[in-house]
Amino acid sequence: MRKFTIMTAVAAVLLSSCTVTEELAITDTGSMESSSSIYVEDFFIDVLADFAEFLPEDNASIMDNAIASFGEGLAGMDAVTAAKAEKTGENQYCIAFSVDDMDALLSEFGVTNQSLISRTDSSLSFHLDISNYGELKEVVPFLADPNFEVYGPEYNQGMSNDEYLEMISFLLGEDGPAAIANGMVTMDITVPGAITDAVNAEITGESTVSYSFPVIDFLLLNEPLSFSVTWE
Repeated sequence: MRKFTIMTAVAAVLLSSCTVTEELAITDTGSMESSSSIYVEDFFIDVLADFAEFLPEDNASIMDNAIASFGEGLAGMDAVTAAKAEKTGENQYCIAFSVDDMDALLSEFGVTNQSLISRTDSSLSFHLDISNYGELKEVVPFLADPNFEVYGPEYNQGMSNDEYLEMISFLLGEDGPAAIANGMVTMDITVPGAITDAVNAEITGESTVSYSFPVIDFLLLNEPLSFSVTWE
């Protein structure tokens, strides 16, 4: 149980302390290829080091083990192919995988009806708000763990950015707020056609868009996170 709690803390750190850039390519057959580059702030590496004494001795760091375990979990899913997770530099990691059938992947998580992602032959949209956050918890179970929930949007609805960062300073120390405030998630998406429209996303090429948001916007969800893109 203690090891599970520590790994939940690792997952929370991964979610709240990173700069994540995902390259997502949708092929003309409808499959998806994802490759994410993750950079973890030095401050949170130090936080994780404090947890290391509770885990079995290992030559790898707690973060290295967490990334490797995540990759192993992906590789064990029937709907996922070409899964890999590796360390690419100091505090930097890469997670990549391919999915031929998104519905099949979601069903492996036990999700049969979801409103997070909508896809047709010529469009893709994403929408997350507090009302469908529960669906995300089905896909990412650690979000429902009590050790993470206190950091998440259901516990902190209506809190301002400044109030949230003040809470983080109390819980994690004075360096915590800046580390979280620096966190960003960026999705660079390639679609199998010429883009005709994009909402809440920047068109960066004939077939590419980019969607970004600060990590703190996810942790509070005071406003929906959403984008859509259509192509021909």
